[in-house]
Amino acid sequence: MSRQRTVIIFKSESESTEVYAAELQRHFFHPIFVPTLSFGFKNLEKLHAKLQHPDDYEGIIFTSPRCVEAVIKALDKQEMPGGWKMLRNYAVGEVTHNMAHDHLHQLFTHGKQTGNARALGQFIIEAFDGDKEAPFLLPCSNLAQDTLSVMLRDAGFRIDACEVYETKCSPDLGEKMEAALQADNIEFLAFFSPSGVNCACEYFKAKGVPMDKYRLVAIGPSTRRALENKGLKVYCTAERPTVEHLIKVLINPQESRENLLKESQHQLQE
Repeated sequence: MSRQRTVIIFKSESESTEVYAAELQRHFFHPIFVPTLSFGFKNLEKLHAKLQHPDDYEGIIFTSPRCVEAVIKALDKQEMPGGWKMLRNYAVGEVTHNMAHDHLHQLFTHGKQTGNARALGQFIIEAFDGDKEAPFLLPCSNLAQDTLSVMLRDAGFRIDACEVYETKCSPDLGEKMEAALQADNIEFLAFFSPSGVNCACEYFKAKGVPMDKYRLVAIGPSTRRALENKGLKVYCTAERPTVEHLIKVLINPQESRENLLKESQHQLQE
């Protein structure tokens, strides 16, 4: 029987957590989830007002499940105005797409196969066939990176960004981390967001625990850059935030490195 390899996953609790746990265990990994972030919603009345006027927009862009949750809270049990279904709506990743579909009265979004902001931006730019006169509504967090907004604005799109939630380090992070680090055979630390990287790094620095004793795994290019900007070596990078992509790079990190090299060469050519 293969020995289970422990992977500490810095990921907030969500509907997908049980799926991650089951699949990782099936591939002989022992997952330990450490929620690094806490969220607080704001400006929901402002968002509610914007949602009542779909005719003013090209569509809505969801960059995380939390953005969908903000819309749900802003509507306060009301239905999503029907006009949004006639627009061009987008979501990063399958979890966000499914959440919008299931909780916003079957609102359909494009782009679920993209998995990160840069890929979604490229998808919108290449696939869009409208006139770009109206803006996209973009619910976002206080820590939202500008990657998507800059890409779309440079391509001639208008963006109406609405800050709808704040991201902070979880008050339970220290307690959860202390317990997680007691586990046997810890091999990997897997990070799902730049914000999660920042919070975890603060903990390790305060405790004097070197992170380079573990293999660091990034979910997506922005998370990889956040780790590298801390002077940390990334062992492998999953292209998309799915358990299948995570397992794939844990089992075959060389493929991840080859994809990273191709991406770097592509950016240099641009």
